[in-house]
Amino acid sequence: MSDLALPEVVEPKLTKKERAFLKLYFETGNGVQSAMKVYDTTDYSTAGAIASQNLKRLKNPIKLFMEANGFSLKVLLSVLADGLQAKKLEDLSGEKVPDHAIRHKYLETASKWLGVDKEEKEPDNLKKRIVAEEFFQ
Repeated sequence: MSDLALPEVVEPKLTKKERAFLKLYFETGNGVQSAMKVYDTTDYSTAGAIASQNLKRLKNPIKLFMEANGFSLKVLLSVLADGLQAKKLEDLSGEKVPDHAIRHKYLETASKWLGVDKEEKEPDNLKKRIVAEEFFQ
């Protein structure tokens, strides 16, 4: 992936470290390792926090990078649709059958995109109030 470059419209808005982080992240796909190298830290937790913050903050440059390199939403949805129809050859008969393991991976990806994988969380104070009301009844 080293031949992929950040689009010109993104570069002026990024710091040198952000640019280096993104470049390494696109090459390796690993945010923690990228943060450890670019931000000169050996602490895994610190690198994880830096990577998480960078990936949230740099969402638009990442989107522009992907689109500039042919990964538009339309392409991603097409690949997702194909993956949800994945088939494999059955061992005994040689017949094509649904590959449920692969389909499940694509469904997990889709649910992450849609935010379905995240639990709805009640604010802590609401939980405490509900517990207190139940206790005093």
